[in-house]
Amino acid sequence: MIEAKESGFPLLRLASRRPVILDAGMGTRLIALGFDPRSEDSSFWNQSHPEVVAAIHASDLEAGADAILSNTFCASRRWLERFNRGGDVFLINQLATRIARRCAGTERFVIGSMGPSAVEDSVGLREQAEALAISGVDALLLETQRYPEVLAAVAILRSDFNLPLIVSLQFWPQEMADAVRRLEDLGVDAVGENCQGGLEDAIRTAERLGKVTELPLWIKPSAGLPGAAQESPKMFGKTASRLIGAGVSFLGGCCGTTEAHVVALREACYDL
Repeated sequence: MIEAKESGFPLLRLASRRPVILDAGMGTRLIALGFDPRSEDSSFWNQSHPEVVAAIHASDLEAGADAILSNTFCASRRWLERFNRGGDVFLINQLATRIARRCAGTERFVIGSMGPSAVEDSVGLREQAEALAISGVDALLLETQRYPEVLAAVAILRSDFNLPLIVSLQFWPQEMADAVRRLEDLGVDAVGENCQGGLEDAIRTAERLGKVTELPLWIKPSAGLPGAAQESPKMFGKTASRLIGAGVSFLGGCCGTTEAHVVALREACYDL
């Protein structure tokens, strides 16, 4: 079993005292800077453009983020093999973690991001998680996941890695209480949702989750669906109190959000 660097899990201790402000969307900002998802994966930029990835991390930290996600959303063997880079799983995840850690230092946190491709096979899941854990992340995150596909992944990670484990679905099943209970039984440390269509969806999810679990809640909404009106940083700030009132402990932004959204969330939390 791979142990956390420090017992007691400081990230979870912080979340028990006050809301943890998360970063904004990495992929959409990389696209704005020239990343082309048709020909490469965003995680390749950890090697080809490390200064760009670092600058985005730094902007979120300067904006007030307590924790940033590693640029590894699709950095699993199953996905990287599409680009003939399946053998670079450890290298890419290690580079991403090192970049994030240099930016975050020891006072703030790095969360290892694993997207839907990570749960497609158990060997690949363990491989990516091990690369992130050895490289020094403070927690593991299964994000933009589908239920029940994520259940087997949680069972594997919980048995093999002694790190905080966060599960963030894209959509929750109708029987939310049963779904949450199964994740609780498997030992997850926080649950939530990311990449929703907007803030009202995020609030509804948080309110529903808050009624069926006492686990810390993770909410990272997008700025809006492609082609639709985008939620402004001001709107993120205005709804932060409602999300926190619903029990959200981890709060950030997903696709379409920027460091300006992080500023708005931080300022709103200061005002509470």
